[in-house]
Amino acid sequence: MMFGQIWSEPVAEIACYYISGSPPCWTVMLALEAKGLAYEARRLDNGKGEQKGEAFLAVNPRGTVPVLVFDGLVVRETNAILAFLDALEPDPPLFGTALPHTAAIWQTVEETEARLRTPIGSVTRPIFRGRTAEMRDQIDTAIVQVRDVLDELEAGLAGASYLVGETLSAADLAVYPAIMQLMRGATRDGAEVLDLKVAPLAEHYPGIAAWAGRVEALPGYDQAYPPHWRKGP
Repeated sequence: MMFGQIWSEPVAEIACYYISGSPPCWTVMLALEAKGLAYEARRLDNGKGEQKGEAFLAVNPRGTVPVLVFDGLVVRETNAILAFLDALEPDPPLFGTALPHTAAIWQTVEETEARLRTPIGSVTRPIFRGRTAEMRDQIDTAIVQVRDVLDELEAGLAGASYLVGETLSAADLAVYPAIMQLMRGATRDGAEVLDLKVAPLAEHYPGIAAWAGRVEALPGYDQAYPPHWRKGP
């Protein structure tokens, strides 16, 4: 479906506007799948700047994704959408049912925003854009920050199935897409010269690799997978 045709059709009860490969968008789509909620995935073409086009700006004047539309209500910002979905459909709970569990989940979600997304972007963007040589210092600095967080996650997963407790939570849905973005960059042709020490994931972080496998085995995972990634690196 072409982008220009999207708004000529009725809005489904739940519509999710997203950019393929965006970790925050992937987080929201995984949450929708985990909740078993029917939704319409409305992809925007980042290459064409569709998220800044007049049609989408009528939905979200900020021109950012992900955006969820439910029965005419527009919800933007990843964590706000996750909290909204938990209120809309409490089962399974993404933010826990006991106060210590809820606090730990929110802490992991917020630390993902504060400590992981930006340095991963500082590593992967130059790789994706073919600018590794000129931005090598940035990459070298950022990957140290990334590995520090990965070391903590690896230690926390010792003897645990998920990042917080023994059930899937918003913490897993926030962290997993960010790590997969890192893996996609780290396995690009030419990235081996950077010596990132993160791929193969199972070699460097076996606990994280096993956890990632559990996320990937969840029902609905394939439906949430970034469509343009299916075509290869």
